[in-house]
Amino acid sequence: MIEFIKNGKELILVYTPDYGADEILKKIKSSEGHNIKNTFGVEKKLLRELEEYDENSVCLAIGKVIDGYIEVSRDVIGTAHNFFFGEDIKLNQKMFVAYRNISILKKLDQVIDKDLYIGGDETEDGYNISFDGYKKLVKVFPNSFELTVYTHKRIATLVKEFVPQCDKYEHIYEKYIEKREQAYLKDNCLNNSSINTKIKLEQFSIALSELRSLLNEVEYIGETTWQQKIENILQLLYPQYILCTRELTFQGVDGYDKRPDFILVDPNGFIDIMEIKKPTVDVLSKQASYRNNYVPAREFAGAIQQIEKYIFCLNFMNREKNNFFVKLSKMLPEDVNPQVVNPQGILLLGRSKGFNEQQTRDFELIKRQYKNIADIMTYDDLISRFERIIDSLKG
Repeated sequence: MIEFIKNGKELILVYTPDYGADEILKKIKSSEGHNIKNTFGVEKKLLRELEEYDENSVCLAIGKVIDGYIEVSRDVIGTAHNFFFGEDIKLNQKMFVAYRNISILKKLDQVIDKDLYIGGDETEDGYNISFDGYKKLVKVFPNSFELTVYTHKRIATLVKEFVPQCDKYEHIYEKYIEKREQAYLKDNCLNNSSINTKIKLEQFSIALSELRSLLNEVEYIGETTWQQKIENILQLLYPQYILCTRELTFQGVDGYDKRPDFILVDPNGFIDIMEIKKPTVDVLSKQASYRNNYVPAREFAGAIQQIEKYIFCLNFMNREKNNFFVKLSKMLPEDVNPQVVNPQGILLLGRSKGFNEQQTRDFELIKRQYKNIADIMTYDDLISRFERIIDSLKG
């Protein structure tokens, strides 16, 4: 947890990590210092001792109060320009740290050429923005999907001369931004619900377009890169998770290391598992077996067993002896404690587009047999879900 207080003329950042402050203090006192939330670069000379906080909290002087403003040290936030907040503003973490520990002030610093004053009185020393305006900016700060689309666009711009088909990513990004701008311009005549619906519609439409493009290029993409690209798309279908991290290793009850494709964590800290296989994986055996019933193909059955074993190991993991939870805690907000309570699995693999009626029915029966796996779907199921959501949003 992070909070901000004024102590005399100093702005104090109080950092209370989940598992005690000893390790954090050790890093701060080292020659390299420590970076909190990828936003506040702190070192030994900034440490302060305040009577109202015990040894579980770390107090650091990261700014000063001057002439009706709170000045945040640019050495701490790593910016070229100074940032000032009106002295009456109650600072909190959301004003500095966006989704996935993106520093808001660092991003702003890249697009301004003078100091920025937020709230307070008008000044000619730099740019001025009202506190309400700043709160709106923080609220609409680019999410991970928008940043992913932009990254694709930038890469495509650099390589399109050699790979002409990359032009499509520039078009996807420009269309996305155009729709966002239209939604913003209509803010005065449309209610927030309508605007959010339009933005969601555009997000799902772009994701569906990218999914179809990826399926056309599957043979040219390695498995690790494929999983990363598909994970970005799946985030729209599973917004309940605040963290999706790749291949975090933990030791199973059998003594061997387990490495799921993705560990998912919801806002309450509950852990789930996600496995992503490529569309080329067979789902059902090519020939009907045992009284003309279709059974899972070898890779499909193996993936299910893999998830079941991950879940079994998580349920019986010794928290005291496993570093898994410590690593996971460092990736989560301070007030979110990772925990295992009846984990669920998500599995994406193969294609089902050519299934006949019996194969479709047998595949559904197979999915319903595994109570620990909340969602088993093929890429055609994924396309169908996006199409239904888009139709619903249009309606």
